[in-house]
Amino acid sequence: MIEKWKINSSFWLLMIVVLLPLAGCGGKSVTPLSATQQDAIKYNQRGIKAEARGDRESALDNFNESLRINDAIENTDGMVVALVNISRVNRYKEEIDAARRAIDRAVNLITPLSPLYSEVAYEKSKVSLQSKDLTDAREWTVKSLAAETGNKRGSRLNLLARILYLEGRFDEAGEKAKESLTLNRKAKLREEEANSLRLLGGIFTSTKRPGEALEAYKQALALDKALGKSRKIAGDLRGLALLYVSLNEPEQTMRLYRRAYAVSLNDGDVESAAGDLLKMSQLYEKMGDKVKSERLLSERDALLKKSEKH
Repeated sequence: MIEKWKINSSFWLLMIVVLLPLAGCGGKSVTPLSATQQDAIKYNQRGIKAEARGDRESALDNFNESLRINDAIENTDGMVVALVNISRVNRYKEEIDAARRAIDRAVNLITPLSPLYSEVAYEKSKVSLQSKDLTDAREWTVKSLAAETGNKRGSRLNLLARILYLEGRFDEAGEKAKESLTLNRKAKLREEEANSLRLLGGIFTSTKRPGEALEAYKQALALDKALGKSRKIAGDLRGLALLYVSLNEPEQTMRLYRRAYAVSLNDGDVESAAGDLLKMSQLYEKMGDKVKSERLLSERDALLKKSEKH
């Protein structure tokens, strides 16, 4: 199953980019950062920490303050970093217009020669994907990939494979996902390796290769469990559930949706847990058990109402 990912790992990269001027290289002297520049970095760091603990409003406040300070001293790179982080948080909040405004401003501040361009193009592609503009998302992913010279090529290829999958171009998607898997394993990027495997699981399911799909999902699940990524674990379980739907095995499907539901509920992802209840209700209805189907629908309604009150 290929679904919307909520990945926060790129925030650390954007913090490191800002801190690079602090380090010397080969004994060369480096101009110390001014107190104002250091303040901008501190706000960026605070924003990263706030986002990590789920306080997105505080994260936005800090990133916007970093942007204001960098704007006041015309520090373009600092502005770009802040804008990408602002876009990313708004995207997670599903405030897509605000995300687009921020990333478009970042795009206008730099050229493809900038060391930040790959990250900017990557975020631009994510915003376009969330807006369901697959063509634009693919074009920006290709730009991001072309500009990437480090170990982020795997993540860019994962995104390209995902877009190709959504476009129904399964063979191309599979090739990119396999290439990404090789790169991520070589770079020991286990989270991206799991993403590659999850992609392949969805592609293999769609192309009726159940044995390969099962193996890919199992490997992704093992990695995500080791990493403690609850939402990814739930995604792996839902992917496996869809695999068993295609195999017409309702009992296995139900068991996997129950596991995904429990993981999401305990992680506080109420929306996904409610979706699992709906899937199980529909499955019971298809099996002719209307009582259980209606009970699960009532449970779903109660869960969503409780969430709204909180």
